[in-house]
Amino acid sequence: METIYLATLNDGFPVALLQDLLRNDGIESFLKNEIVSSVLPGFQREIYVMEEDYEKAKEILKQEFPELVGEE
Repeated sequence: METIYLATLNDGFPVALLQDLLRNDGIESFLKNEIVSSVLPGFQREIYVMEEDYEKAKEILKQEFPELVGEE
């Protein structure tokens, strides 16, 4: 299975919140740049989900963080 990029967030709190919301819906998420962002403030964290969970995760993202979802 492949992972797909879902969102980029700057702050640790929204990252944790989004991951909790995804987890509550049974969606596993993965962070890229987690260690670097903890050492270098302002470094963005990317969230990825499994390909089969992408549409459901995108709906959660759209509901909770609409400013992060672009027009398609």
